[in-house]
Amino acid sequence: MQKSNAYHPFFQLIFLIMMAIIGALVFTVIGLLLYFFLSTNGIDLKSLAGGDMNNMDIGFIRALQISSSFGMFIAGPIAFAYLIETKPSHYFYFDNPLRGVLLLLVFAIMLFSIPLFEWITLINQKMSLPDALKNIEIWMKQSEDQADLITKKMLIMKDYGDLAINILMIAIIPAIGEELFFRGGMQNVFGQWFKNHHVAIWVTAIIFSSIHMQFYGFLPRMLLGALFGYVLVYGKSIWLAILGHFLNNGSAVIMAYIYQKQGKSLDSLDNTASFNSINYLISAIITLVLLIIFFKQTKEKTKK
Repeated sequence: MQKSNAYHPFFQLIFLIMMAIIGALVFTVIGLLLYFFLSTNGIDLKSLAGGDMNNMDIGFIRALQISSSFGMFIAGPIAFAYLIETKPSHYFYFDNPLRGVLLLLVFAIMLFSIPLFEWITLINQKMSLPDALKNIEIWMKQSEDQADLITKKMLIMKDYGDLAINILMIAIIPAIGEELFFRGGMQNVFGQWFKNHHVAIWVTAIIFSSIHMQFYGFLPRMLLGALFGYVLVYGKSIWLAILGHFLNNGSAVIMAYIYQKQGKSLDSLDNTASFNSINYLISAIITLVLLIIFFKQTKEKTKK
């Protein structure tokens, strides 16, 4: 974790959230103005006011997502770093030496953990609450369905241009931005507050997963957040966490594109189990071994 500064962690957290909100508002306005002036179709205000995602222009959804995400998760945290009088490159671990072996290990971890996270996702999707909490479960499912509808709307890709836009919107901006905000910013603040990087990593991972409001993917997203947190703390470079995040999101976008080119429905991408029990076990073992190697490599560098 970075060293403490003049501001108490509570105020740092408030500043981080404030800068994120301001960044989101400013860049959303900028993005929508650009879309309005550049779009030949204009904005369908009727579908926007009614929240009708089926009829809403995909270009508008993408403009809203890209601009708000950039403002909240990239511009906001950078402004926050300047606000607490720290160079962003230092605060967010951009200026630390980047080791190729750690990059390769992160790539391998993300690759070989795919079956393991599929298994965790399938378990999470079977979640059922007690009868006393049925109303909450109904709300959770409705929220999940709404988020799923928006995601599928954005994942409709007809050509390489759509693929490139989605890689930017779903993989590049979230990988950089969410790692800056959550791991580089929030996790660092909690590390100063709790004086324990394990607590900071898991509290941040829980918040990271919760803020997505997709409860039937909460567990795998939380574990991914914790993985990125440990990668940052021990690898001492936020580029490692960004790479892992990019590979996770980018592979989903590419798979969705391939499925559509093959004439398959996006629903089959979510509901199909690609691996069996043996694959899940092998994936868990290889992932654990790779994580051990990763942590040993970081310790060897520290000794030198």
